[in-house]
Amino acid sequence: MPPEILLRFTALGDILLAVPAARALLRRGIDLHWVIHRRWAPLAPWLPATVHLLGGMGDLLPLARRLRTWRPGRVHDLQGKPLSLALGWLLGAPVTRYAKRPWAEQWAAMRGGYPLRGGDPRPVWQRYLATIGEPAAPPDGRLVMPASCSPRVDAFLHEHGLASGAFVLIHPGAAHPGKVLPPAALAAVPAIWPRLAAIGDRADLSLPAGVVDLRGRLPLDLLPGVMAHARGVVSTDSGPMHLARAVGVPVVGIFLQTDPSLGFSPLPGAAVRIISRDLPCKPCSLHGQRATCPEGHWACRDLDWGTIAADLRRWFDHLAQATPPSAAAEEGPTRWRAADPPAGMRQGMSAAPPGRPAPSVWEPPASHVPTGVRQAP
Repeated sequence: MPPEILLRFTALGDILLAVPAARALLRRGIDLHWVIHRRWAPLAPWLPATVHLLGGMGDLLPLARRLRTWRPGRVHDLQGKPLSLALGWLLGAPVTRYAKRPWAEQWAAMRGGYPLRGGDPRPVWQRYLATIGEPAAPPDGRLVMPASCSPRVDAFLHEHGLASGAFVLIHPGAAHPGKVLPPAALAAVPAIWPRLAAIGDRADLSLPAGVVDLRGRLPLDLLPGVMAHARGVVSTDSGPMHLARAVGVPVVGIFLQTDPSLGFSPLPGAAVRIISRDLPCKPCSLHGQRATCPEGHWACRDLDWGTIAADLRRWFDHLAQATPPSAAAEEGPTRWRAADPPAGMRQGMSAAPPGRPAPSVWEPPASHVPTGVRQAP
């Protein structure tokens, strides 16, 4: 059987949402080669494929020549951008291509219209599976730690005084301003767990006293391994949210200006919580690009952060004490079930916009390596 090529270069969250598609191809017995952007090279040993790196147009022809020597039988283009279109054409194999947002939706986002409404209610991971011809099924998006990574992760945890299972990671920043946690949310985080550590690269955000500051200190190749030792991860709508889900720890995704209804929620599961306030003006941007609120009130950030933090503390305790099948798994990914649910707290996925069916929610059953050759477990 000839190898097949998967194209999903960037961004981090999109790469992780493509992992279920990669694993579905592996289950067919396919020798899978995956092209990602050079920026994400440290994650190559974690991905379930032979990984190749692409830095830009200058790498295009040399990479295409190298990949053509494998005589690929098919190319799966999940990127859908000019660079992936060019690479797919150069490889000379049949191409299966992901359908990007219709121009009408993209134009509405570019001209600043809101609230944004996607035409396809399915989550992105499900759309990727459909692109490769895989029926909707419980997604397998797991990453498995390379054996060489474990000693370095242990050493990092020891250096920073973090015991396995005894800390919660907080990712307060994001690449776009509309996703960053507001000061009121940061002030409430100490109530989530006694031992907290902050990750990311937004060192300009002030952290409460006692939070271990790992921002800028935790390399990308160790990040998923450190996450795997956490009691859980609380993250903005960003790549680390999806990374936490991929390594199988409880994850809380906070959607402020953005909304899960556009398809970028983490893979569903009983240990996934979504915090997102339903508003008639939301989402007002695709990726949180707005630095100012178009309505002038920032209502998407105006949540009862103290109550949310206290409820998350109870939830993390519950997950730690539960034994399979846990009560959380029996409940399934429906809605937050605190006795007095705080505004904006949801489990699983955001509700679909009015007039559209809700997205399907599936519950799963109980170093820089340019060619990245590694067979997935």
